[in-house]
Amino acid sequence: MRPQLHFTAGGWINDPHGFVHANGEYHAFYQYVPGSTEWETGIHWGHAAGPDLMSLRPRAIAIAPGDGDDGIWTGSIVDGGRDTHLAFYTSVAGADTAMGTVRVATTQDRSLDRWSKGPVVVEPPEGLGLTAFRDPFVFEDDGCWRMLVGGAMADGVAGLLSFSSVDLTDWQFDGVAASRSTLAQTPIWTGELWECPQLITVDGHDVLMFSVWAADTGYGTAYGIGRWHGGKFDVERWGTLAYGSSYYAPTVYHDADGLPCITFWMRHVADPDGAWVGAHSLPWGLSVIDGDLRLDMHGSVERLLGRGLAGSTNGRTLIHWDPAVDGDLERAADDGSWSLRATPTELEFLVDGQRSAMPRRQGGALVVVDGPILELAHAGSILGGAIPTDRSSTAQGG
Repeated sequence: MRPQLHFTAGGWINDPHGFVHANGEYHAFYQYVPGSTEWETGIHWGHAAGPDLMSLRPRAIAIAPGDGDDGIWTGSIVDGGRDTHLAFYTSVAGADTAMGTVRVATTQDRSLDRWSKGPVVVEPPEGLGLTAFRDPFVFEDDGCWRMLVGGAMADGVAGLLSFSSVDLTDWQFDGVAASRSTLAQTPIWTGELWECPQLITVDGHDVLMFSVWAADTGYGTAYGIGRWHGGKFDVERWGTLAYGSSYYAPTVYHDADGLPCITFWMRHVADPDGAWVGAHSLPWGLSVIDGDLRLDMHGSVERLLGRGLAGSTNGRTLIHWDPAVDGDLERAADDGSWSLRATPTELEFLVDGQRSAMPRRQGGALVVVDGPILELAHAGSILGGAIPTDRSSTAQGG
């Protein structure tokens, strides 16, 4: 069953990036291998658009390999004024794909369908012993433009590299905006490379978001709440927002009403018939309450599902689950099973014996089942992943 609430495309997709609201429409860009369900170096930028975040539909490919690019990897989009948007993306070429450069492309129409490639504007700075460099995030900051790029250094330190520009054309390296050793374990581990770095202000707090990478493997998403000033980020508090092995490489953005939002890539989700691989999470709103970053279901999801929906409708299910009252939630199917269970300290998600978990706090949870995808929201955090999709599945509490 193909998801109806979660975005998929024909072929492989991974990182969402460059979510913008322009000319009355939402536009989403993402890593895309058209016509194939296998990731490859020569990945493209896919493009989808729609009147709201739950109505995104694929459009023509935005940016493709060629003209000096072997792959069009993750980046971000900014409004350059005069009905023009600029995409800053990771260009990879040659054998060493870990060390990208940052190239710019510019829109050729108001629909953001046609893009023209420009020059490489940023290269890996020397003197840091970099072993990886990718994923530019560009934003306006107090009269200038800033670019943050994830970097891994030879001594096992993950770094956030900071660049600045007054015109989006000429960029200067300002140094390392934040860094942390892969040996640091408390309160969380943040790996050796910060992929897909994102910076956003939420309720007056500066929030740095990134995906944790080490030994050629992605380990989930971390965040730091702190203070951004003068091209530097001082982390005051580390935290985890999403649980389970599926969530990775999120993008942050503002919706049409200015609400800070986030959308994740959901890994390990695939069509049993081989038409598509990878999906994007539901859109979630961001807030900071009592010093903690938290997620809440975006209003576009609530409007589509309806707060009172229970049971199943066309493969979609919304469940208000209170473990203290309802007990465990279980699903059995011919091709596998899954369950949600509660312990005194955790909520567990089990799929065919594989376990993931999130901290348990007071209150219930909201569970969205959409074909082969489950997302659970509880106390400001989410847990999710792939589930069996047999249509003859049965449900029971107990």
